[in-house]
Amino acid sequence: MKIALVCPANMLYMPYVGNYTKILDEEGIKYDVIRWDRFQIEEINEFVFRDSKACYKRGFFDYVKYSSFVFKLLKKYRYDKIVVFGIQLLFFLHRYLLKKYKNKYIIDIRDYHPLMHCFNMKKAIQNATSTVLSSPAYKQWLPEGETYTVNHNTRIESLENIHEADPSLPAKEHIFINYIGALREYQITVDFMNALKDSKRISLKFHGEGFVNKDIDAYLKQSPIRNVELTGRYVREQEPSLYLSSDMINALEPNDFINCKTFLTNRLYNAAIYGKPVIAFEGTYLSEVVKEYDLGLVIKDFNNTEDAVLGYIRSFQVELFDQGRRRFLEVVIKENKDFKEKVLNFVR
Repeated sequence: MKIALVCPANMLYMPYVGNYTKILDEEGIKYDVIRWDRFQIEEINEFVFRDSKACYKRGFFDYVKYSSFVFKLLKKYRYDKIVVFGIQLLFFLHRYLLKKYKNKYIIDIRDYHPLMHCFNMKKAIQNATSTVLSSPAYKQWLPEGETYTVNHNTRIESLENIHEADPSLPAKEHIFINYIGALREYQITVDFMNALKDSKRISLKFHGEGFVNKDIDAYLKQSPIRNVELTGRYVREQEPSLYLSSDMINALEPNDFINCKTFLTNRLYNAAIYGKPVIAFEGTYLSEVVKEYDLGLVIKDFNNTEDAVLGYIRSFQVELFDQGRRRFLEVVIKENKDFKEKVLNFVR
């Protein structure tokens, strides 16, 4: 048996693909990862598509070109089964999947996209072996009456792998709130920076590269803010040290767009694993999870943000936080085990 994993971007920005490859490797299943080298950072081979651009944001005709590349590989290698990532790729591949791969493909959805309204997505889901979601809240906008499997954006398998939370947090004189990952939301980032502009007790760091980095960098050059640092791209091996050097994790997402309102960032999971509280924005599903499991601070606007952060730090109870993150991660581990069983059934 041979599986095709059809991916819409660079591997650096799709760590969740590893949730599949880990299982396939353990089972000795052959597979190819077909991917789009949007940033021109990968070693070119037969399964890597690269065009003349080097950016994340792409348009309809860029997808047309990539889909043509994918079709050629699917027809050449005649894979037994396919995993397709994202609504955009599903839009371009759904007819082929329905014709050639009924009940032999998995749909993996990590983001909302309006293209879901441009084809019969319900039919594509009904004829898939499984439809995998990275957030339970995606069910709010996906077709009703269907069965979905949740695969969280983390590979943690045991609570033995988590780091201790820092009981000395309330005593710290200076707090580092770090964003770790692809930076993609401009306005809320600028609003947060301005809310804490030149604070003497709080510093903000942004680690990672996304499609708004250049805009944020330009803003900082035009309006210098002394307590903000934009560090850019990092390699995955650096991620543990970036989390461990943080006091809080910036998990702020806007609440005025359906995707941001319903998704769960991988920063939420990593923060829980590394023992760091998050700061989230009211009106998102992420903020509901933070409240339910005592995973950090939820703010409703950017008024008095410094007071809110310092107030949370002063009253931080490490035992309450630790109990909450353990409860949260237990749910995550269980749902990821259910996902693993679905994939194992798919490849056997």
